[in-house]
Amino acid sequence: MTVRGNENLNITLVPENEDLSEVVVTALGIKREKKALGYAVSTVGSKDLEARPEGDIARVLNGKAPGVSIVNTSGLSGSGTNINIRGISTITGNSQPLWVVDGVPFDGGTNNQSTNFTYGNQTSSRFLDLDPNNIASISILKGLSATTLYGSAGRNGVILVTTKNGSTSTVRKKQEVTVTQSYFQTKAVLPDYNQEYGGGFDLSLGIAFFSNWGAKFTNPPAVVKHPYDRAALANVFPQFHGAPYYYKFYNSVHNFFQTGNTSTTSINVSGTSGKLNYNMNYGYTGDAGYIPMNSMFKNTFGVGGSAKLTNNLTISGTLNYVSDDVKSPPTSNSYGNNPTNASIFGNVMYTPTAVDLMGLPYENPFDHSSVYYRGSNDIQNPRWTLYNSFTDDKVSRVFGQMRIGLDLAKGINLSYHVGIDNYTESQMYAQNKGGIFTPTGILRTSTALNTIMDHTVLLNFNRNLNSSFNLNLDAGFNARKYNFSQTGMTSSQQLVYGLMNHANFITHDINSEAGAPLNFNTEKILLGAFAQGQLGYKDYAFLNFGGRNDWASTVEKSNRSLFYPNIGVSFIPTSVVNWLQGNKQVNYLKFRLGYSTSANFPDPYSTRPSLNIGTRAFITGGGTSINVNSLQSQLPNPDLKPELLKEAEAGIEGRFFDNRLTLDLSFYRRIANNQILNRFLDPSTGYTFQQINAGTVRNKGIEMALGYDVIRGKKWKWHLDGLWSLNRSNVSDLPSYITRINTSGYSNQGTFAMNGQPLGIIMGSYIQRDPKTGQRLVGVDGNYVAANDIGIIGDPNPKYKLTGISELSYKAFSFRMQWDFTAGGDLYSGTSGALLGRGVTKDTQFDRAAPYILPGVLANGQPNNIQISATQAFFTNSITGGAPDETAIYDATCIRLREASLSYQLPAKLLTNLPFGSISVSLSGSNLWYYAPNFPKYIHFDPDVNGLGVGNGRGMEFLTGPSARRYGASIRVTF
Repeated sequence: MTVRGNENLNITLVPENEDLSEVVVTALGIKREKKALGYAVSTVGSKDLEARPEGDIARVLNGKAPGVSIVNTSGLSGSGTNINIRGISTITGNSQPLWVVDGVPFDGGTNNQSTNFTYGNQTSSRFLDLDPNNIASISILKGLSATTLYGSAGRNGVILVTTKNGSTSTVRKKQEVTVTQSYFQTKAVLPDYNQEYGGGFDLSLGIAFFSNWGAKFTNPPAVVKHPYDRAALANVFPQFHGAPYYYKFYNSVHNFFQTGNTSTTSINVSGTSGKLNYNMNYGYTGDAGYIPMNSMFKNTFGVGGSAKLTNNLTISGTLNYVSDDVKSPPTSNSYGNNPTNASIFGNVMYTPTAVDLMGLPYENPFDHSSVYYRGSNDIQNPRWTLYNSFTDDKVSRVFGQMRIGLDLAKGINLSYHVGIDNYTESQMYAQNKGGIFTPTGILRTSTALNTIMDHTVLLNFNRNLNSSFNLNLDAGFNARKYNFSQTGMTSSQQLVYGLMNHANFITHDINSEAGAPLNFNTEKILLGAFAQGQLGYKDYAFLNFGGRNDWASTVEKSNRSLFYPNIGVSFIPTSVVNWLQGNKQVNYLKFRLGYSTSANFPDPYSTRPSLNIGTRAFITGGGTSINVNSLQSQLPNPDLKPELLKEAEAGIEGRFFDNRLTLDLSFYRRIANNQILNRFLDPSTGYTFQQINAGTVRNKGIEMALGYDVIRGKKWKWHLDGLWSLNRSNVSDLPSYITRINTSGYSNQGTFAMNGQPLGIIMGSYIQRDPKTGQRLVGVDGNYVAANDIGIIGDPNPKYKLTGISELSYKAFSFRMQWDFTAGGDLYSGTSGALLGRGVTKDTQFDRAAPYILPGVLANGQPNNIQISATQAFFTNSITGGAPDETAIYDATCIRLREASLSYQLPAKLLTNLPFGSISVSLSGSNLWYYAPNFPKYIHFDPDVNGLGVGNGRGMEFLTGPSARRYGASIRVTF
């Protein structure tokens, strides 16, 4: 417009109420407007992932999305992490979500070679190979409607990771170099130990006891016989013959641990050159854990780029290389009375307080065997375990993808996407000779090669049909091949101490110490044809529909093909209802509803017979090696079918009160039929079990995310987020000949599936109850009476989980906190039961000379009035003294300050004459404080742990180590 002379011109701006639409990444990397989706998607941005104390991306995600449960297996650096989305829907199958990195399926599994948690759970989960500093965003697809295009692989949910290398489609105005350097310290959260009483029973004076119910410490301390002043060690340690030993408090456990440290370096280079966008990065993590001999070193390299060519072609790709090395002593399970195998924590946490663990020699200097304070030398010295028992997990990994897209016409695009994920993992478990558990030594090594090849052809059609309707169609074909091959060997009877080489051992075996085969190959092929559509009406009503047909190689031809459809609708009343348009209280409102199905195919080799070949099965008296062939112990079932999953989901999304309040609320109900179960057979048939289809698992739940802008000023800003989720499960339709199924742990103590019960209930030995009052039954000796069978002793499923996140900023300062609260859920805690039973913590620092009466009733129904000693009350009636497992069950309610950080961004005016684009510094920490009110106060037990490893088991812990607290600083500089 032209203005002449001095004319006055009045211009009035009319506000237009047009919602800015959020775009999210969905299945196969397809971007969609969130308002059009009929299912829930949770997104996490790079600012919530970078420069965190944890190098495990799953632990960084903890609490950042409703409906996602993340549990650690240990506080050790590099230990595995358990993830479940919307509960567990399978009794015997894999419940871990599918990881997809830049559009490529990514193996996030845990290759535990022992296949038995009693031999340790320190094996890493393979999503440890991802660098949190190289992630642009994460989308979590939780419902089956969201994961249909991935077929059966997406049945447990999908975690879509877009790396900075894979996000190069965004045009960059200039080249930018970003350097981030972080340093964090790690401390174990340890108990407060009893400083008034020492080792012994019933106030006895001495240290040749495993428990801490001995005499009270005096000042000056009493002098007792030195524990190494014994005949068996007379020539080994002559200096201790007749030497005094002071019966006093030694801070042994705290001195056993160290302050760990983690250093991370991240360099990222991004930019544009002509029509090419590119990104390159390097990351390094060096993590020394809170005990010696535990470390994790990781190097990551990556490059990615995209280019739009003149012939309507778009080419993009990424290539990443990762090198990991995780070392740790083993962490076998323990009940507080010697672990089942070598364990770094099994005998250290309840060390009697009068034992000078760090001052006494831990090995025989002549033969390097373990020595400890007890005369029978029947406990493996924890320091000997530390320096003589090893696990090592080394990984070399390459993963990447290439995509070629062709614009056939306006709104029509054809693309081909090929991806590869390939890694070699070398594992070692070793112990020198001279220990208590494997006195002749052991060495187990294995090398695994895992490859996933994924090919996808995708045709996209997007067109406005008229002024009211828009149609978006996707159709394609996917071929995915999984190949896993492994070789390994277990050797025993070490010749030369300290030399870990199979040639230095006498006997060799092709199975692990748990009896699992170390040499095998598995191959699976999954083919899928899929299509999905989205019909939009005037940008306020959307119909989503689609389906996928899978062809799987692990079942017979008649059951090999399976189609699962989905349908969903979304409706936005604020875009069509007159009284809602321009409404200041209701700015945006969406209703959504969806239904979908999926499947879980069985593992390979369950439908046809196979031949087992055993070489050198035994040797005759004449020295002849006998090789044998045998049938497998599993009876093939050619009629075996996949598990079938059906899910309905409904939700509400909205923004209210001038967009200050945001809401995302979801309801879901999932049914998984045709569970794949093991039916045990009479051995006279020649087989021990057969896989069958039976049983149903139901999950239903609610997920809610709330956000509120408390302050939206120029200087001050304060935003709050609240995440709330609950899940309820139930098992039904198990056949009458299967009364219960052990899902993890032992057959007499573990997690189980039973009709009418939540999946994964805890069963074990329990205390008899009085049939009239339900009170615990006490015997004539004053101790509780154990039942003869096992029963339900706990439900590990929490009532609900709540997360609160606060982000407060003032000018260049920003302060962030994340609080988590878990309500309910039972936990069998070997640590709490053992430490309380052994009397080593301040929880038992009371008058031990007084008599005690256990609460309960006698056989005649009268209140118990039998007096017993403190030792009998606490030791005899604990798991360490052989009492029922029920005595170690606790309510796992816990409130936690999971994260806190304080950041400062240097003002731009201070950098005007410097070569920096920006500089920011931050102080941060994780797991800084927690309170679990139902556990013994001074044990400081952290219920956010799973001693059953990565799998379907929950709610059990077997002295697998304390949790870790991390804190430190980071600096981020851009050029």
